[in-house]
Amino acid sequence: MAMQHLFAFSANVDGAGIAAGSVYGCGTLPRKIVCYVGWGNVSQTLEYANMRSQQGLIDHLGNLTNVPVLLFDGINDWIVSKSCMADVASQLRMFVPAAKVKTQFETKAAHVWSLDHAKCGCGACALVDWFVRDECCYVNNCGYDLSGDMLRHFGGVAELKPRVAVGTSSLYWVNQHVYIPVDPEQERTWTDAGLLKWGLVYASNFCSRNVDSCRIHVNYHGCIDNVWKRRLMWVNNIDLNEYGEANDIIVVYPQSAGSNETGEGCWNWGFPKDDALYDTRQSVQLRTVVSLVEDLSNALRSWSKPVDSFQNPDL
Repeated sequence: MAMQHLFAFSANVDGAGIAAGSVYGCGTLPRKIVCYVGWGNVSQTLEYANMRSQQGLIDHLGNLTNVPVLLFDGINDWIVSKSCMADVASQLRMFVPAAKVKTQFETKAAHVWSLDHAKCGCGACALVDWFVRDECCYVNNCGYDLSGDMLRHFGGVAELKPRVAVGTSSLYWVNQHVYIPVDPEQERTWTDAGLLKWGLVYASNFCSRNVDSCRIHVNYHGCIDNVWKRRLMWVNNIDLNEYGEANDIIVVYPQSAGSNETGEGCWNWGFPKDDALYDTRQSVQLRTVVSLVEDLSNALRSWSKPVDSFQNPDL
């Protein structure tokens, strides 16, 4: 999903981190398995990206020249292979200068976000433990600070300040459904957008009052069961909130519901059944996220509730 956002809205993206992702256009290839194992037809996806750009459905591909990207995958990731991320690197290097494409594929991490601290060993939850779904199935301590490395690579901050401890008082539920666009063809509001009603936003006391003075980072989760305890486990453990607090960065965590086609809790990464423009500026999911970001000050004022007030927003 981060790749789809990057290509669709490249004019407004300052940097992108892709963790265990796939090439843009992967979902259009004849065999979707390549979105997990790699060795896809990168040339075909380049043709697809150019077509979408010429159609005016994604931003001009020349914008990508200005966007630094960091690519991450672990050796023990048995869900999305290193070969898949190698394809991503090959595709992006056609548009992004090589010096701006940074890769980290050598840790022994599983299908997780990497930390440089905490109890979860490097490679934890690679196989059997995956069914347990504890925090080690979301983060591994591989001695590699993915969040910090990513934010430093993006630039935009004179010097990234060290992360600081945070609580949950600055974490908010935000109503995503307010921002779901009207279907342009059927002139109706989407009812099958594949989005949960509530997203999450971390905004420090300063940033919640001064949105325009803070940078905004959007984090797209992977496929996570529709259980809020697990969603919160992700949001509270990948260190973005800690860096956000220290560096005046608001972190937006949009939340997907998934579907039978995409998988439970997954973003629409390749299925035009309900949204033929899923990977473009007209994507119902991407448009919802962008509209939320564009209206973030009002969203925090009018459509949010502190997470401290209740742990399950659906009750």
